[in-house]
Amino acid sequence: MNSLDRIVRAILWAAVTGGLLSYMRQWNVDRGEMTGGRTRGKFSSSIHLHRDPVCGIYVSPEISFKLEKSGHITHFCSAGCRDRYASPAARAARA
Repeated sequence: MNSLDRIVRAILWAAVTGGLLSYMRQWNVDRGEMTGGRTRGKFSSSIHLHRDPVCGIYVSPEISFKLEKSGHITHFCSAGCRDRYASPAARAARA
């Protein structure tokens, strides 16, 4: 076997192995196993995070503590931040 045959065989094996790995990777992504149930780059919707006006932490609306006033909802990271924001002394300091 000469060196040209070895080079051709190596290139063919690399192509076959690369194609097989690519197929397996795509198959796993389609099944959701590699990304924890989400597919890479295909998000159905993004979640808008809200900034807590007291401490500045960004929080998801699903887990936030909410305060509704005059039809406007403000999101907080904790009940403590919500209560501090809603207290009369805090309102006077912000005004």
